[in-house]
Amino acid sequence: MAKRSSKTVWLIVAVLLLILAQVAVLGFVIARSVSRVVVAQSPQQAQRKDRQSFPQPIARPVEQRSSRKNIAPQKSQPKPKPTGPRAEPPQFSKEGGIYTNAVSVTLNAKSGKATIHYTLDGSEPTESSPAYSAPITIRNTTLLRAACFESGLAPSMSVSHAYRMLDDDLRGFSSNLPLVVIDLFNQPVSYMDYSPASIRFIDVSGGRSSLLGAADFDSRTDLKRRGFTSLRFPKMSFTLKTRNDDGDKVKDSIFGLPADSDWVLYAPYVDKTLMRDVLGYELSNQMGRYAPRTRFVEVFVHRSSGNLRYSDYQGVYVLVEKIKRSKDRVNITKLDTNDNAEPNVTGGYILKRDHGAMNHNGRGGGYAPRPSQDGVGFITSRGLHLFYVEPDEEDLTDAQKKYVTRYFADFERALYSGNFGSPTEGYAKYLDVDAFIDHFWLVELTKNVDAFRYSAFLHKPRGGKITMGPAWDWNLSFGNADYYEGEETSGWYYENLRDTEISWIYRLRQDPDYMQRSVDRWAELRRGPFATDKVLARVDAIRTQLQEAQERNFRRWPVLGRPIKPNYYVGPTFDAEVNWMKLWIKDRLAWIDRQYPTVPRFSEKGGTVASGTKVTVSGSSGDIYYTLDGSDPRASGGSQAKGAKKYDGPITINRETKITARIRRSSSWSGPVSTTFNVSR
Repeated sequence: MAKRSSKTVWLIVAVLLLILAQVAVLGFVIARSVSRVVVAQSPQQAQRKDRQSFPQPIARPVEQRSSRKNIAPQKSQPKPKPTGPRAEPPQFSKEGGIYTNAVSVTLNAKSGKATIHYTLDGSEPTESSPAYSAPITIRNTTLLRAACFESGLAPSMSVSHAYRMLDDDLRGFSSNLPLVVIDLFNQPVSYMDYSPASIRFIDVSGGRSSLLGAADFDSRTDLKRRGFTSLRFPKMSFTLKTRNDDGDKVKDSIFGLPADSDWVLYAPYVDKTLMRDVLGYELSNQMGRYAPRTRFVEVFVHRSSGNLRYSDYQGVYVLVEKIKRSKDRVNITKLDTNDNAEPNVTGGYILKRDHGAMNHNGRGGGYAPRPSQDGVGFITSRGLHLFYVEPDEEDLTDAQKKYVTRYFADFERALYSGNFGSPTEGYAKYLDVDAFIDHFWLVELTKNVDAFRYSAFLHKPRGGKITMGPAWDWNLSFGNADYYEGEETSGWYYENLRDTEISWIYRLRQDPDYMQRSVDRWAELRRGPFATDKVLARVDAIRTQLQEAQERNFRRWPVLGRPIKPNYYVGPTFDAEVNWMKLWIKDRLAWIDRQYPTVPRFSEKGGTVASGTKVTVSGSSGDIYYTLDGSDPRASGGSQAKGAKKYDGPITINRETKITARIRRSSSWSGPVSTTFNVSR
C-alpha cells in the first residue's frame, strides 16, 4: 500500500512538472510573437491622415540633460610646448618609407653644441634617452624619433620617421588605385580616444601604384575608429588628424584634394557595390551643393614591428573629406568667442541630428548601441534634437547658444503659423528653400534611409539661413536597406519621418508654391545631373575603376552572397550587385517622373527660324498652357496666369518670341520649358 502511495505521489509530481514546462513554452512563444509584432511595426509609423492642424509650439528652455548614451567628444590635445628659444631639430639622412632591406640612418644637428637623443619605440625623446653617436641600422619596422638638446635652449621639436620593412609576399603588389599604409606600432585603436600612428599615402604613377613608390604625403597622425552601428563590422573605418610631433595640425593636399588635416577613411562593408557614398556625394556636388570629395584607395593597417605583409591588407576604402568649416569644405565664417552680438553672432554654425537623439520610439529609436559623442545640444520647441558640430559645444558662448536656439524657435513658429507661405514672414525668412529642395531630391532619388534622421548635417552661414547639408553617410541608399521600404523603387521615403526628426517637409508640402518650386527643380535636375543615362554611365565608370581592387577586397572580406544587415538584395558577385543597383536607379527615376505631369516638348529648336514657322507643343496627361513673353503660365498659388493661353494648335512665329509652357493636370503643374525664337531677315 505504501509503495502504491509513493508511485501516486511521483506521478502527480511528474504531471505538475509537465504542466509547468508547457506554461513556460507557451509564455516564451507569446513573448516572441509580441516582440516580432513590435519590430515589424516599428519601421513604418502610423499613416499621417491629417497634417492640416499644427498647434503653436510651446517655448521651453534648452535641457542640459545628462545621459548614459551621450558623452562629451574626446578632443586630441597637443602636448605643452616649451617656452623660450628652442634648439634646431635634427636632420635625418634617409626619409621614412617602405624598404626591402636594412636601412642605415645618420642623424645630424645643425649646432655643434647640441646633443641628439633618440628612441626606437615611439616614445618622446628626452635627455635620458640614448644619445646618438653612430649611424642607426634599422632592420625591422621602426618609428625613429629624435630631438636636439642644447644648453640654454629648450629642446627642439622631435622629428619622427617611420621605416617599414616589406615582406616578400608584397614586393610585387601594385594597384590601379592609390595606396594608404597605416602603422600603429602596437598602439590600440578605439572609437573613444585618438591614438598616435604613422600614415603614408602613395599615389598612382603611370597608371599603377606600388608600395615601394614615392609618397604623396607621409605624416604622423592621430587616429580613431569611427562609425556607429558600423562599429560591429570587422572592417574598420577611421578618422584621421595629420600633425607634426608637437601636435600641431599639418595641412597637405592628398591625392589632389584641397589641403587639410582632417580626413576620414571610410570602409565600405554593407555596401557591396563599394560606391554608394561616392555616387551620392558626386550627385550632390553636380547639383551645386558641396558634399565631401572622395578618392578610392586600398588600405594596409600594420599593427606590429614585424614586416608589412599581405595579411595587413584591409581592402578597398574611400578617403573622404571630413565635414568641417573651411573655404574648401563648408565655406562659412569662423565664429570666435567674442562674436556675441549681431551680425557676427549669426554664424557660422554647423549642426546635425544624429544617434545621440535616439529614444524609445521604434526603429531608429531604442537605446544607442554605444555611447554617442554628440554632446548635449538642444531640443527645439517641437522636439527636434540637434547637436553642435562646429564650433564644438564646449567652445560656444551662452550668447551664441541662445541665438541658435532662438533662431530655430522663430523658424518653427513661422513654419507652423497661418502665414507660413509668406516670403518675408514665413518659413522662407529662415530656411534656404532651394538648398532644402536639392537635399530633398538627393534623398528621395537615392532613398537614403538615414537621411533627415542620422548624420543629418545642417549649417547656418553668417547673415544667412538654415541650410541643409552637406550630405553624409550614404551607404544605406540606392535600394540597400530592407526597412522603411528602402528596397522599393516606388513610394516616398519622407513619409517615414517622425516629428522628432527633420520632418519639415510635411508642412512645406502644404504650400503649393513650394511644391511647384520642388517640381520645377526635379525637371531641371532630370535634364542635368539626374539624367538616367548620365547616372548609369557614372556607375559603370566607377565599376571599371574598382574592377581589379574589388577582387582583393572580397577575398579579404568574403561577404558576397551573404546577407549583411540590412541588405535587401544579396548578389553572388560584385557585378551582380552593381547591375541590380543600376536597375534600381533606372526604375526609381521613372517612378518619380510618373508622380508629376511630363514637361511639354517643342517641335522646333530655339534660335533663328524663318518667318511663319509653326511650332507644335506636345505633351501627355494634361492640358498645355503657354505664354509668348517668357512669363510663367502658372500664377502663384497654382491658378492659370492672366496672360497664359490654353494650347489648341501650332504657334506661328513672325517675330522674336519666347514661348514658356507647362502641362496642367488637375491642380498639378509640370516643370516649365522655355525656348526663344528669332525670325531671320
